[in-house]
Amino acid sequence: MILTDWSWDFVFFRYLLVFMALFAVYILPLLKVFFNYTIGKILFSKRKQLKRAGEWAIVTGATDGIGKAYAEQLAKDGLNIMLISRNLEKLSKVAKEIESSYGVKTRVVVADFTKNNIYESIEKEIASLSSIACLVNNVGMSYPHFDDYARAKFMNCNFIQDMITCNTHSIAVMTYLVLSRLLKQKSGTSSAIINIASYAGTVTTPFGSLYGATKAFIYHFSQSIAAELRLSSSSSSKTTKSGQNVIIQTVCPLFVVTAMSRVERPSLFIPTPSDYVNSALNMLGVEELTMGYFTHALQGYFFNIIPLSWKHDKCKKMVEKGRKKFE
Repeated sequence: MILTDWSWDFVFFRYLLVFMALFAVYILPLLKVFFNYTIGKILFSKRKQLKRAGEWAIVTGATDGIGKAYAEQLAKDGLNIMLISRNLEKLSKVAKEIESSYGVKTRVVVADFTKNNIYESIEKEIASLSSIACLVNNVGMSYPHFDDYARAKFMNCNFIQDMITCNTHSIAVMTYLVLSRLLKQKSGTSSAIINIASYAGTVTTPFGSLYGATKAFIYHFSQSIAAELRLSSSSSSKTTKSGQNVIIQTVCPLFVVTAMSRVERPSLFIPTPSDYVNSALNMLGVEELTMGYFTHALQGYFFNIIPLSWKHDKCKKMVEKGRKKFE
């Protein structure tokens, strides 16, 4: 068969379409990662604007790990910090450290987020704040170790109820209490609600099914609220138009050196809480849905293009290895 000029044009066009499709699916997302974590954070980050949005930041689960790091980083940026957690001794210690290190005011609120009767007192504490710059919904609980849902020794009805209440109910109620206030607050710059989800909430999570499901709730709830605010900002109403000044950021980390992750040493792909949070805050205004850390974003990119069966097999091997430590 002899190819005419028209045939060659057709072959070239077909391969060009394939290349463009591959570029759009695989290359553009990777380029976006590099851009956002280099140039994007310099050009578009709204982290430094938070101090002009209000005087106080509210952080739940604020005595350890990522929550404590958010409290410290926001205090470093000049915000007063309301710390909410269940352990008064730890709260007082962190509050004193923050006041001493950063010269800001702190307030502590003792609350166990596995309970439902805590929000009336929290609402009163929030109402007493002069103005709010941001809320960090960090509180959460995980498994002692990943295992089969129905056969894990730690799994029982109380554990299930506590995890659902702590990981989902707290996010919904705290977002409501603070967002209602932010929408009434007059500010010329953007305030923020930062919801800490997990990469586990973006994929199926065998051997961590309940944990992954609660994080999936945060993932979808947070992005849905963000979409509501975007749509409301096009309204002519002053109340709804104020929604454009509230950023809802969904943060989906992988492993960070925390007690919850049980990882003790930082590495290229496993940052300290301070390094992770510093990076994630720089993504405020850059990425509405973010993995928060450059190497986490790279891992997320590659995890999203490898076969699901491979990821599930990897989960199985990790669980089998972990079981031996707890037997």
